[in-house]
Amino acid sequence: MRAFLHVICILVTLFSVGANSAIIDNTSFEQGSFIDTETGLAWMDFGINNGKPFNYVSSRLGSSDEFFGWRLPTSTEVYALWSNLANLENVEADIENLNQYGEGQFLARDNNSRVIGGDDTVWDHAFNAIGYNTFASTDFVERTNGIGFFMGDNGLASVSFSDAKDTHGGWFTFHDELKIRDDAAYSDFFLNLAHENYSTMLVREVKVSEPATIGALIIGLIFMCYHRQKFQLSY
Repeated sequence: MRAFLHVICILVTLFSVGANSAIIDNTSFEQGSFIDTETGLAWMDFGINNGKPFNYVSSRLGSSDEFFGWRLPTSTEVYALWSNLANLENVEADIENLNQYGEGQFLARDNNSRVIGGDDTVWDHAFNAIGYNTFASTDFVERTNGIGFFMGDNGLASVSFSDAKDTHGGWFTFHDELKIRDDAAYSDFFLNLAHENYSTMLVREVKVSEPATIGALIIGLIFMCYHRQKFQLSY
């Protein structure tokens, strides 16, 4: 009985961990995307609509257009996504300025290990899922970057990330970076700017399985089987 209860405790722990929010890859749609399991929303990968102006992308969401099925997100949805991706309540980044550009507009940085191939910050698992807009390299570092526009509370706003990989080791410390800016930093010029650095954030609803619910059902079945077996043995 004690061993049985121990197994149940392990299962509860595993499913509780599985139920925590995460950024995961998604292949359900024609265009690549990633899912924020906290909100159940799917977001278009960086690197798909970059090079196309915000005004162009936002006008191509109709039933016969290239981005049909997607929509522009609200500022609340974008803030939630970037907050969940950064996960600053549960990880310890080397730099965390929670209101760098205004309330909720954070800047965070975390250092990679100073070794060849160093690519091990607290966000690398998420970066592997979201795509990127541009790639650049030197003799010392490879770096992928993404800037995504959305309509914020103060006009055009952006989320951005930079993911570094040390290719030399030992000489420099390279950091990854996340930030969100909704402080009127972008003029109307950027609404029609076509540049590979810039994407437009697009979102759509998607159903995400609930690990905790599935876990509870499995554990319930285990209990039923256990008690049935115990009842049969008593006779």
